[in-house]
Amino acid sequence: MKRIIYSAVFILMTFATTRAQTPVCDASLWNHVYHSYRLTIDSACMDVTGTVYSLIYEADGDIHIRLTVDPQFTYMLNSSNYSGELGKLVCEPVCATTVTQADAISSCANFTNTVYIPNVGERVTVTGPYVTDTDHGWNELHPVTSISIIYPAGIEEPKGDIMDGFKVYPNPANEEVNMEFAQALNAPVYITIYDALGRSAGNYQLFGTKKLTITSTYLPAGTYFYSVRQDSGVIGSGQFVVAHGK
Repeated sequence: MKRIIYSAVFILMTFATTRAQTPVCDASLWNHVYHSYRLTIDSACMDVTGTVYSLIYEADGDIHIRLTVDPQFTYMLNSSNYSGELGKLVCEPVCATTVTQADAISSCANFTNTVYIPNVGERVTVTGPYVTDTDHGWNELHPVTSISIIYPAGIEEPKGDIMDGFKVYPNPANEEVNMEFAQALNAPVYITIYDALGRSAGNYQLFGTKKLTITSTYLPAGTYFYSVRQDSGVIGSGQFVVAHGK
């Protein structure tokens, strides 16, 4: 009898753990996917872990995150991922920055994406539908619901003011703008960028890295404002100018 009871308890605990770990995707994001008919769904929602290899900005406001997946997820890569995406999984947050492509503006109208984009080199968990882009042929997580940086155990408390030595350059910017801390961060930092009208132009998160490079090619010329936040609140702010062709 005890063995039966213990087995039942084990099954219930396993079931509860499995339910607690089930990923949750925001289905409303499909309303903002540009040309969603190109995507064939392989799994409605899943978590994938890996390391950010690169960020590619698109005129439709999406950002292609090339993710070097952890070994247990290499099955998700097909031949087009290897030939066209350097053997990386594409993870695509929609409407993540300013839209300049005319036929894509309606997809992001009245929508502000709250997903914080991780820096290159950060190890992350990405949640979203697992799909195949039938136009390009490769597999993706698209549209991405959430991205969280994987923090190692034993995080040290930050020492001193991390904004000491912080710089933004070049200013004015043309094709890219860099935001750089004096040293690699040992506590999570969140950076939000706004245009002169107060509209979000990008949300970013850093932990183990120190330099964030943002492609400004698709940001209309003008003045932009940024705020730097930790859990305690805003710890820094400033502005930069985008002036294309200068």
